[in-house]
Amino acid sequence: MPKDAPSPTLLSKLPERLHHYAFVVKDHEVNRAFLEDVLGIPLVATWCERTFNSVLQREIDFCHTFFGLGDGGALAFFQYAEDEDYERLKPTNPETGHHIAFKVARESYDEIAGRLGAADVPYRETDHGYCRSLYTT
Repeated sequence: MPKDAPSPTLLSKLPERLHHYAFVVKDHEVNRAFLEDVLGIPLVATWCERTFNSVLQREIDFCHTFFGLGDGGALAFFQYAEDEDYERLKPTNPETGHHIAFKVARESYDEIAGRLGAADVPYRETDHGYCRSLYTT
C-alpha cells in the first residue's frame, strides 16, 4: 500500500461465521456419497434453479446441495445441468491449493480416519506441530 494511502475502514462488527463455501462438482451423487456416506456429514438442503450466466451469456440450469456443519454453516456444491456448461465454468486446476479444512475434536478426527479406511479411500496425515491434518481427494 502506498505511504499516503488511507487506512482501510473495517466493519464495525465482523461476520459471525462462514455461512457456506461453494464448489463446482461434476456429479452431485458421487459427491454426496463421499460426504454423507463416507464422512458422515449430512445433506441438509438441495434445490435447482435457472439463471442468467454472464460468462456464457445465456440462461443455465444448475442444482445446489448443502452439507451441514456443527456451527450452522455449510459446505455448498453446485452441478450444472449441461456437461458443456460444466466444462466452460469449472475451476481451472483445482488440484493446486484448493482444499476444505474442518476443525474437529480428536474423536471426530479418529472417526473420519476410520471411515476413510473402511471405505478404502486413500489419505495421508501430517503433524504440523500446532495441529494434525488429514488429506484426501
